[in-house]
Amino acid sequence: MRLFDILGVLYEPINALDNHEHLFSYIEPKLNEDGTCPIYKEPGNTYDLLQYVDSAEQKENLQDLLARLNRLVRYIHNKTGVDWFGIYLRHGDKLVKYVYNGEMSKAEFPISEYYLDKSINTRVIMEKRPYYIPDVEAHDGPYYRCDAKVMSELCCPIFAPDGRVIGIFDSEDHRKNFFDDRIDFISNKVKKAIEIFLEDHPYITNSKSFDIQEDDYSQSI
Repeated sequence: MRLFDILGVLYEPINALDNHEHLFSYIEPKLNEDGTCPIYKEPGNTYDLLQYVDSAEQKENLQDLLARLNRLVRYIHNKTGVDWFGIYLRHGDKLVKYVYNGEMSKAEFPISEYYLDKSINTRVIMEKRPYYIPDVEAHDGPYYRCDAKVMSELCCPIFAPDGRVIGIFDSEDHRKNFFDDRIDFISNKVKKAIEIFLEDHPYITNSKSFDIQEDDYSQSI
């Protein structure tokens, strides 16, 4: 699987007649009292991504972004068989899930030192490096388990051209060591394709939400 093929999935034209408005929102599970995601999930609130839109043009840009990224996560599922894959973008001091394939999950993750031991997603964006846990049950270190079936996880930062981390993508599977022979495809080729795509997408370039200054913690890593 080549980088060229992944980029083709992202840049293939969108059919203007297709209705992608269902991608603007999704159901997240009822959360625990401390805001964490429970292992056993029940449907909760509807999370609306249109809260990050301030004009009709940006709504069109968001719809285009979601349609293409959604096509990518389904492509990755078809190519690898991974049980869960999601892409998050950074809005200030939080990560927001934009697209995913798999079971419902938490929509936002705070970016703060308090959550470093509670969320791999938070750790990845703050430490600016990927995390691979081949066997959750044998993992020796901080790990927040939000699905009893997950046995392995691979999470990677998404960089802007200037080195800022503007998001992450997370992948989980119900099989141990699932990503051992998929590391190059997911953490290198998929990562590079997403970064190239986001670099000049109008939803990113036309929004001040992504004019993020690095926090002190990130600078010290």
